[in-house]
Amino acid sequence: MGATIDSQALNIEGGGIEEAVKSVGTFVDKWENEKYKKKASIIGSMRSWSLRCYEENVAWSSSLAKHLQGHMEAGDIVEFSISEGNLHTVSSTNVYIISIDVVYKKGAKAASFVRHFTLKLQEAP
Repeated sequence: MGATIDSQALNIEGGGIEEAVKSVGTFVDKWENEKYKKKASIIGSMRSWSLRCYEENVAWSSSLAKHLQGHMEAGDIVEFSISEGNLHTVSSTNVYIISIDVVYKKGAKAASFVRHFTLKLQEAP
């Protein structure tokens, strides 16, 4: 159970997966029968995810967040999966890494620390 990206397991914080599905298409303003209308021509949909993750006692040089930043900067497409049994499954989907926000909470300089990061992903064509 859990989620993987680029063949590496993610440590997801409780309640840390958000998925959005948005329509993709064109929208045109129209005036019909003396009323304003916004006509839509939907050609499909696109999924995106926000995942709140963490790493415990991992040096920055070995950090998954750092590794994924490299893919993001290069514009790479990476493989992403979620396996939460009958709750939710996303099978081997190609994604772009849109952003990575890293947070160092109190105690980050201690011998034992937790690095928190939020990944924003968008489905790739």
